[in-house]
Amino acid sequence: MRAEVKQLLDAISEVFKSIHQRSYHKITTAHLYPGQPRLLSLILANEGIPQKDLSEKNFVKPATITGMLNKLEEKKYVYRVPDTVDKRIMRIYLTPEGRQLAEDSERFMVTIVEQLFEGFSEEELTTFVKLAEKMRNNLPKYKN
Repeated sequence: MRAEVKQLLDAISEVFKSIHQRSYHKITTAHLYPGQPRLLSLILANEGIPQKDLSEKNFVKPATITGMLNKLEEKKYVYRVPDTVDKRIMRIYLTPEGRQLAEDSERFMVTIVEQLFEGFSEEELTTFVKLAEKMRNNLPKYKN
């Protein structure tokens, strides 16, 4: 492995590990599991979103979303309503408690992102976003 690639992988791993550790403490105090804050945030931004769309936006299988929603529903953070036209479609909404938790989670993530990119110029941020988009677009090409 080239030294630059190893250095990049080490840096990315350290960043993700740090974010995970800080996030894990925050979400466990709210009795959430990893992935649930992002799911709540997606619902907050797309109130009434069909369950199928949530799986696509969250890049997970529908069965995974079902399990996550079941747990969130048990805690009274979300509720499902059948679509008025097509009863097979379940639309997802936040309860007041879920909305508060989603807003708190978003504020926490904004704080982490601000800290992560502190000292970056606008040009560096733009370049970083472009490079990250390129990496994301490359992933589907090589599924295995």
